[in-house]
Amino acid sequence: MLPRSTSVDAILAGTRRVIAERGPGKFTMSAVAAAAGVSRKTLYRWFPTKGALLDALTTYEEQVFDAQLHAVVDAQRTPARRLDAALRLLVTYLDELMGPDPVGADPGFAIQSLARSLAPQTASFVRLLGDAFETVPAVRLGRLRREQAAELFLRVAYSHYVVPHADAEVLLANLRSFAGLSRTSITRAAG
Repeated sequence: MLPRSTSVDAILAGTRRVIAERGPGKFTMSAVAAAAGVSRKTLYRWFPTKGALLDALTTYEEQVFDAQLHAVVDAQRTPARRLDAALRLLVTYLDELMGPDPVGADPGFAIQSLARSLAPQTASFVRLLGDAFETVPAVRLGRLRREQAAELFLRVAYSHYVVPHADAEVLLANLRSFAGLSRTSITRAAG
């Protein structure tokens, strides 16, 4: 696990912003330091190379996703509400993480980032949602395992960023429909 400090969090968040704007091939350590509001010396103390920084970013993003998923799932009492909250998080998390044009900055990196995220995010979905997957008709009927349903939700959401729809609520409604939920929200928006 990464050493945790305000500087590390700022550097990792700054790295994501710079990569979203420039792509991974064009980001510089100077740009990351500026985006993070830290000196280059501080940046290099924590991350001596671009490779170390990108590896840390991958781990950080997995931890952030897991923590946010845990928080929204724990806030709901019923399996259907937990699943609904997780689907909403999936749509909003990717919007926030990937930025307005994730593929435009560097298509290869965007696709690789999603591909690297698939296994850990699938595992998080299955672990944290548990019996909530029984609300999915294909799971309840034994046609899909929980892992398959989780991966399917993630792949459909990922496709939204490769070929975006103008309205993320349409994506969420489609995910809800597959999950056997009402196409409209059954959870209150977190405040």
